[in-house]
Amino acid sequence: MYVELHARSAFSFLEGASLPEQLAKRCGELHMPALALLDRDGVYGAPRMHLAAREAKIKAHVGAEVTLSNSLLKGVKRDVRDSLLAETQAGYQNLCRLITRYKSREKKKGEGFSTPEEIREY
Repeated sequence: MYVELHARSAFSFLEGASLPEQLAKRCGELHMPALALLDRDGVYGAPRMHLAAREAKIKAHVGAEVTLSNSLLKGVKRDVRDSLLAETQAGYQNLCRLITRYKSREKKKGEGFSTPEEIREY
């Protein structure tokens, strides 16, 4: 059975169009057992996804696409994103700490990035 492990919600501006509730409802209608929501640089839709998934009787997997700066990666000309899924409540807390850390360094919105060392740490 198919499980989408890399859905983005409307909270990933210009990359996702559906609200978390719509995604969960549709998965339930298609008899999909689960859905993973990975919004860009945040877990913005996670609380709504979790509640909607329970109502749709599917399992909600939560994560985020974390931006890595191209200046940290040899031979890469643009920023890349690492898809991270939280396996446990502790993993979710670590993901939130990681995102908070690099977002707190932002000078302008949307310009934050994580480092490979930070990802390993969390």
